Amino acid sequence: MGQERMATVSVLVGILLGAAAVAATAAEPPKYPDDPFMGEYAGTFGPAGGPAGKAEAKVYPVKDGYVVVLLVPPAEGKGEARRLELKGTVEGNKLAVRGAAAGAEWSGTLAGKKLAVSAAGESGGKFDLKWQDRKSPTEGAKPPAGAVVLLPFEEGKKTNLDAWQSMKGEPAAWEILDDGSVRVNGRGNVQTKQVFGSLQLHVEFWCPYMPTARGQGRGNSGVYIQSRYECQILDSFGLTPKDNECGGLYSVSTPKEIASLPPGRWQTYDITFKAPKVQDGKIVEPAVISVVHNGIRIHENVKIDHVTTAGVGGPVVSPAPLMLQDHGNPVRYRNIWLVELKDGAGGAKAESK
Repeated sequence: MGQERMATVSVLVGILLGAAAVAATAAEPPKYPDDPFMGEYAGTFGPAGGPAGKAEAKVYPVKDGYVVVLLVPPAEGKGEARRLELKGTVEGNKLAVRGAAAGAEWSGTLAGKKLAVSAAGESGGKFDLKWQDRKSPTEGAKPPAGAVVLLPFEEGKKTNLDAWQSMKGEPAAWEILDDGSVRVNGRGNVQTKQVFGSLQLHVEFWCPYMPTARGQGRGNSGVYIQSRYECQILDSFGLTPKDNECGGLYSVSTPKEIASLPPGRWQTYDITFKAPKVQDGKIVEPAVISVVHNGIRIHENVKIDHVTTAGVGGPVVSPAPLMLQDHGNPVRYRNIWLVELKDGAGGAKAESK
């Protein structure tokens, strides 16, 4: 091939590759933290021919755009919320929202932190919503007197993993970050050096922004009480409750609702745990657990009579260490402390800063 022809082909290839790159970039959602659409929205919904009432939405990125979940609470708080799941497509500096749901064709726009979606007909109506900045009321909660501090936290200062070790008893090797947190890095689960029975536990965690991942591959980790009973950590923002979604007691109990914040936000678990009674390596009285996720109670006095998925096997012992899971996703943790309880009763409440 002559040099002139080769040069022409090279130019054409470059143009094609450049066009493909532009197309791929346009199809992908913006990279966090500059995502202008992801988040929670609140406002009103006015059904066709009826008065407006409260409504909300959750918008989250996926591989080929966004999912827009519109929620209308039930009348007088009874029953389940009306849920409309629509598709969001990036068009310049706005998100075009379209889709069929509840017997109607919906369309609208999300721009400037405002979401307006409507549909004609008896099954239609109009949503007018604005972006909300919800935070957990116990984010940054300080450990009370007498608490066992497992991951010290001071904003902007490095913490330490002195209370933790690998599952082989070696020094914990998770990454210590400058912001006062630690990050899961593929070096395996970590476990406390101390053992605990009944307790009240405060944990703060952060799920990474992973728009192209789905299911159990999207911000996955877990808090294992006594290394056996998992409260799942996952980016479940905008999804429906399941026992393997965030806040689920894996293989035991589905949370009452998904209380997750969007990825890239600090979230909290405040867990009260009554240890099981164990004789000769067998459970004779099951553990009991209650969980508050981001200030919302999602489990109340749930009995756990078996080791959950990926929990430590072998004869059951109590007291036992706390374990945090390395599932291969860069989840972060900070500000972990607990108060030991007698027979699972009482305990100090986490106080927000």
